[in-house]
Amino acid sequence: VTAVTAADLVRRFLLVQALEAARCMDAGVIEDAGEADVGAILGWGFAPWSGGPLSWMDSVGTANIVAEADALAAKHGERFEAPPLLREMAAEDRSFHVL
Repeated sequence: VTAVTAADLVRRFLLVQALEAARCMDAGVIEDAGEADVGAILGWGFAPWSGGPLSWMDSVGTANIVAEADALAAKHGERFEAPPLLREMAAEDRSFHVL
């Protein structure tokens, strides 16, 4: 059994929320990444230092996010599965915002 650190938990909390924002983009519920980031920070308190969940995924890299999500999904279930849009973006080395 591996000990889970506070940093591991913070990363998982950020990731699961960011994946949900990506699912909303994928489903067309939200269309503007900037508005989604501001809404997440002001609406539910997503880590303000990150710029928002979509900006955070851009800074980490969509391919890195998908790899991390896949590893966590294998261990902890579907809540960590990356949506199709995010997989497509990772394969094409795209981001939510123009960097």
